[in-house]
Amino acid sequence: MTDFCISAVRYDTSNQHIAMLKVHEDKGSKIGPARIVPREFVADLIRLNKATFQTIIHSKESKSWSNGALVHVIDDTYLSTDRNDISKDNLGKLPGF
Repeated sequence: MTDFCISAVRYDTSNQHIAMLKVHEDKGSKIGPARIVPREFVADLIRLNKATFQTIIHSKESKSWSNGALVHVIDDTYLSTDRNDISKDNLGKLPGF
């Protein structure tokens, strides 16, 4: 179990970097309401080992959440689920908002 889950992303105007994220508290058997937070805040929490994050995917059919991948930070800046250390944001195919 992680501390928080990321369900959606918003990219900057150049569509190159994540600007904002929809983050939910992971309450074990349920997911808390969404909060919109800047990418830098999430990256700082992970980098400072203050919180853990994973992606989550919502199924419209079953109306439930499924766990995705753990999120880590690359170069103290970028959020990624892939440990290839490429300096760019990569949270898979999360929907935009």
